[in-house]
Amino acid sequence: MEAKRTIKFVFQYFSANLQSAMEYRGAFLSQIVFMFINNFMLLFFWWVLFTRIESLNGWGFQHILLLYAAASGAFACQALLFGGSFSLSRTIAEGRLDFYLALPKPVLLHVLISRSSASAWGDLAFALTIFVLTSSPSLGMTLGFLILIFTGGVVMTSSAVLAHSLSFWLGHSERLAGQLTEALLSFSLYPEGIFSVATRFVLYTLIPAGFVSYLPVRILQEYTPVHVSLLIMFALGLTMLGRFVFYRGLKRYESGNLMVINVVE
Repeated sequence: MEAKRTIKFVFQYFSANLQSAMEYRGAFLSQIVFMFINNFMLLFFWWVLFTRIESLNGWGFQHILLLYAAASGAFACQALLFGGSFSLSRTIAEGRLDFYLALPKPVLLHVLISRSSASAWGDLAFALTIFVLTSSPSLGMTLGFLILIFTGGVVMTSSAVLAHSLSFWLGHSERLAGQLTEALLSFSLYPEGIFSVATRFVLYTLIPAGFVSYLPVRILQEYTPVHVSLLIMFALGLTMLGRFVFYRGLKRYESGNLMVINVVE
């Protein structure tokens, strides 16, 4: 019953954010189109490279297409469902958690779902388009892809929560948190084969790009229960770690004594 109420709560916020974004449909559609084009242009440079070489340490252009589909889809899930993760450190440092603490809802979840990025619909459209064109998938494979990008989005969100929770101890650390989250996205867009063994270790631990795009690409290329289980367990573990660190830091939180009413931004 509690899970049902939580899902309903998330859906209501998602619906409200979507309606707010669609209030100005021209701007909403233009953001989607320009984000789609931006992602396509990034792929264009890889296409130019692969017209000159056949593969890059075992990675071909087909792998790059799936890599971009997985990374863009994961980012879209984070930005659409948990957009509050991008500004969490500012929310903490400026004392704006007061609004969420006063309500009978899970504080962290409420902060995360309170915002949504309209342009991320362009990322999602791009991810689905590239996936369909690359794989000619069945309905089951498409459902599997959606699960993979959602799981990748959970990994990105949990990493952002960990990075932004530093504000409980460091104060204004928005820039540092932003650099850490941008590093995760950036590394997710480069093929695993170009990195050394030591760097790959970092990309599967401290900056978990491997679980955002590399491992999902392997699963899409060759499904194995071991890889799927590893991805899900890592996402759950990182979620629990992010939640633990946030609520541990929340004990240090100092109210901002804000006299304003927060609404969905």
